[in-house]
This record gives sequence, structure tokens and C-alpha cells, in this order.
Amino acid sequence: MQQSLPFNFGLVVAYLIPGFVVLWGASYLSPILRTWLAAPPDNLPTVGGLLYVTVASLAAGMTVSAIRWAVFDTLHHRTGVAPPRWDFATLPEKLEAYQALIEIHYRYYQLHSHLLVALAFAYGARFFATPWRAYRVGAVDLGCIVVGVVLFFASRDALSKYYRRAGELLKPSATVKGGEKHVERRQPKPARRSQDRRAEAGYGRGPQAPRLHVEAAVHGSAADEVVLAGKTG
Repeated sequence: MQQSLPFNFGLVVAYLIPGFVVLWGASYLSPILRTWLAAPPDNLPTVGGLLYVTVASLAAGMTVSAIRWAVFDTLHHRTGVAPPRWDFATLPEKLEAYQALIEIHYRYYQLHSHLLVALAFAYGARFFATPWRAYRVGAVDLGCIVVGVVLFFASRDALSKYYRRAGELLKPSATVKGGEKHVERRQPKPARRSQDRRAEAGYGRGPQAPRLHVEAAVHGSAADEVVLAGKTG
């Protein structure tokens, strides 16, 4: 149960809350959504209404996530927050730490960027639902602008921290690759030394071995001639 709580909280933060904000903004344009979100005072919310709102919020949150990927991910990547180089070969042994980084950084990046998209949609829906002559710029408009700016920089900060710490966790290891190359270079050296020693000792299969035996035979016949000459003398 403890392992599933962060995952469920991350889904609620990243998708359901922004999706609900989108539904709230769409209620300015749709009477049906307005009835879902605003129950009569004398009636309690029903299970069916709650299910409709939850599923619709999740669908709206997934749509917002696609818009976030197309807009904010590209914008952050092109303005200095670039993704690092990943080495997923070491991911199985670091999976828990990687999931922790997702929960404490990437989920909040999704929350801030998704809320920014949802807030822009809700503000636009409210603007178009209000008659032009009756619309007045007030504290709500100023508050939406201020909150939007804060959400943008908060999303940028969360994504930057996630990339930096996850990149340090899954960075490619240059020492391991260098060690493998070093071992490969040293592997043939012992074999060459053993062959040289065998050739020097005359046990090799090369042309030096017959030459040593011939020289020994020649010197042996010359020594026999010297001994025979001494006996006859």
C-alpha cells in the first residue's frame, strides 16, 4: 500500500487537478458541464456524477499533457533546459532512486505546466463566454497573468532539477568502457611472450627449431673427428 500511494498522488497532481480546471473553464461554454460541477443545494452529489467528472477530468488532463509536450517541452529544450544523456543500462539497479526523482520533480513539472495550459484555456473560455460590452478587466485578469508567470518559471525550475539529478543518476560511465578497451589491448600480449620464449628454447614449430638441431649435429661430428685424431696420434 505504501508503494502505491506516491504513484496515485502523482497521477492526481499531474492529470486530475489540471483536467478539473479545464472542465471548470469549459463549463462557461457548456450547460451540461455546468450541471455536472454545480449540484443543487438540496441534493447531494451522486456517484454517477462523481464518476463522470473524474473520467472527464482524466481525459482532459491527458489532452493537456499532449499540449504540454508539444509546447512547453519544446520551448524549454530550445531555451537552455536540454535533456541529458541517459544510460538506461544501469536503470534496473537504480530504479527506486529514479522513481523518487520522478515523484519529487517531474510530477511537479507536469502539474505546473498542465495547470498553465488549463488556466489559459479557462481564462479564454471565460473571456469568450462573457459579452464583449459587459467584460471588464479586473483583479481576475491580473491574477491569472501573475499565476501564469509563476507557473511557467516553476515548471522550468522543476524540469531543470529533474534533468540535472536524473542525468547524474543515469550518466554514461566512461571508466567502464575504458577498462574494457584496456583489457582487450592487453589480452594478446601474454600469448606473444609465451610464443617468443618457446621459440628461443627451440620448442616452437617455426623454422628456428630445425636450424638448432642441424647446428648441434654439425658441431657434434666435428668433435668426433677431433677425438679420433687424438687417438691415432
